[in-house]
Formats: sequence, C-alpha cells, structure tokens
Amino acid sequence: MQQNNKSKILIIATNHSSYPGANAVGQAHISYPSNTYIIRVPDPVMFPEDFYINSFKKGISGIIIMSSGSDCPYEGAYKRLSKRIENVYIKMKELNISTERLRLTTICTVCREAFIKEISDMERIVSK
Repeated sequence: MQQNNKSKILIIATNHSSYPGANAVGQAHISYPSNTYIIRVPDPVMFPEDFYINSFKKGISGIIIMSSGSDCPYEGAYKRLSKRIENVYIKMKELNISTERLRLTTICTVCREAFIKEISDMERIVSK
C-alpha cells in the first residue's frame, strides 16, 4: 500500500468495537500505511470539537473516528458525537479545511476489510 510520507492519519478507535477490529487486522498480518496512528478510547465522544481543529493545525492530515454507532454502550453518546462532528464540519468550512479529511464511521470487531478500506480512502483524500 503506497503512502504519502508527509501525511498523517489519526484513527480514534473505541475499546470494545473498532479497536478489536484493528487488532484483527494485525493478527491477520494485513498491512496498512505506517503513517497511521491509532488512539484507543472508551468512546470518541470524549474529545471536544477543538481537538479535531487543533489536530489539523498541528499536522494531522486526516482523522477517522471509528465509533460503535448505535451499538455504543454509553447512553446518548453516539447522538452527542454525531452532533459534535456536525459542529466540527461547520468550523472546518469556516477555516477552509476540507470536510473530507474528517470521517465518522462504524467499524466492528471483525470488520478487517472495512478497517483497511477506511484507511485507503483517507490516504487517497489526503494525498490530493
């Protein structure tokens, strides 16, 4: 898999769904670009809106939020996260940052192909 050596992709992965999916990718010896950094969290709702903007300002090229979606065990967390990301998109537009560089998706514990596809798609976006 080719990569743009200057780009950095940040993945925010939930403990109980998408991080095990990332682990399954590793266990299957499937590779993805070395410019991909994974943060393992209980739930991505814990990050404030400014976290995303500051990440872009500090050199992160793309962010993939791999959440549990409606299967989130924290009541109301996904709804709050979705609203928060909508607000971040508004700020990104104001700052002339492409909204394609921030993606909210749902990845489960066995979604190896989807995990790799999300990274590949983001790599194409940040390579433009």
